[in-house]
Amino acid sequence: MFDLKNGTSFKEYMKNKTDEHIEVFNKTEVSNETKNKIKSLKEKRVVLAFSEGYCKDCTVSIPFIEKLVQENENIELTIYPREGNEAFLDEALGEAKIPTVLVFDGNMEPLGAYVEFPEELKEKVEKSNLEEKRLIISDYRKGMYNNLIEKELLKILK
Repeated sequence: MFDLKNGTSFKEYMKNKTDEHIEVFNKTEVSNETKNKIKSLKEKRVVLAFSEGYCKDCTVSIPFIEKLVQENENIELTIYPREGNEAFLDEALGEAKIPTVLVFDGNMEPLGAYVEFPEELKEKVEKSNLEEKRLIISDYRKGMYNNLIEKELLKILK
């Protein structure tokens, strides 16, 4: 059984992270349009993020969630390790990939999920050959698809 109490805050999550994690977080920017939409959210949102420090995709995605949380006190973020929670993720989503971000309303009714990459990027990767896939993922990890992360997280939070 999954225990909601076993998670950590973003601040705790970042305590043992590398300089790269801190640098990526500090460089992560959310558009003014998204900030305004998030600020207008009146309903509570509970966000459960599953991440591991070694995961480059988590390093890119998780800062966006915290940046959105900073814009609206109605959004509550808790971060959990994937390790030890694989069965829960597999049962909930059919896979235990990271990052996984689950969004619920204030009554803990599911609103959506972000798993590994933005959907638009997944589609692009699926249509690509091996060399193109490597390049796309490398570009993603360099922040070149941050707009897609922002767009997808906003969609599931609203």
